[in-house]
Order: sequence, then C-alpha cells, then structure tokens
Amino acid sequence: MSTETPHGGEAGASRSPYPHKTARDLGGLAIAVALFLFAALIAWDGATYPARRSYAQFGPEIFPYLVAAGLAIFGVATVLMALRNSFPEREPMNLPAVAWVIGAVLAETVLLYAGAGFILASGALFGFAARGMGRKPVWLTVLVGIGVSAVLYVLFKHGLSLSLPAGPLERVIDGAIRG
Repeated sequence: MSTETPHGGEAGASRSPYPHKTARDLGGLAIAVALFLFAALIAWDGATYPARRSYAQFGPEIFPYLVAAGLAIFGVATVLMALRNSFPEREPMNLPAVAWVIGAVLAETVLLYAGAGFILASGALFGFAARGMGRKPVWLTVLVGIGVSAVLYVLFKHGLSLSLPAGPLERVIDGAIRG
C-alpha cells in the first residue's frame, strides 16, 4: 500500500515546489537596497523643507527624517534576514500578473498626459491592476474603477477643494454640480 500525498510525493517526504534556495536571498537583498534608496530619497527631500522650530527645538520637518530612519532600520533587518536566508519561501513570480500591474501604471500615466483626466486614468489603473490580481472581465473592472474614481473626484474636488487633473468627464461633473 502506497502512502502518496495529493501532490505526488511520498508521505513524510519534504519536497518543495520551489527551486533550491541559495546561501543568500538575492530578492531580499534587492528589497533592502530599495529600502535604503527610498530612505535616502526621503531624507534628501526632507533636507529641503524650511525649518520651523518652536519651543520644542524641532518642527514638522523632523518627520521625513523619522520615516527615513525607520526605512533604514527595516533595510538593515532585511539585509540580515537575506544573509541568513530566513525569509519564508516565495511562490515563483507570476509574470502575466506583473505585466498587468505595470500596464496599469503605464496606462494611468499615458491617460493623464493625454488629458483624459483623473477619472478615466484612475479607472484604467484600477481595472488593469484588478485584472493583474485575477479579477475578470477587464471591461467590468475598468467600469467599476471609473465609478469609484468619479465618487473620489467629487469628494476631493468639491468636498476638500483639492485640484485633480481634469478631462472631459470631470468637466461634465463640474458643470452639473455648479448647476
């Protein structure tokens, strides 16, 4: 009598579906480098803030430095975990899903620069990213994204008086609200 598991291996056998891990986790080291670069960028940007000191000897300009320090600490922890190879095993990269998400960001950027406005650009971002995460059909996710983006546009533009990129849909909504 065989004791096979549903995955085709012997019971008790420890077979991983993932490739053999190297001595160092190169993906973890890449994440650590990105954390350090992001921390440096935030600290550099924080250095451009005007100093508004009060009786406390520091003001709001300290927060970018606190965020940068936190990211640097996470970077150090990530390096240590990568060198010890103590990250949990990850699934192999799903390239089609990554392509959909990258396409979502590119679509939003192109649509914003083309003058389509916040609603259509954000709707495309939402729909394509949702497709990358497994949601189908794309046309429905884009429509849902446009609906959510329209509500957010009204809240941000007319509720909070924030300026968002305007396109044809935004102009129609603004005209309807102004009456």
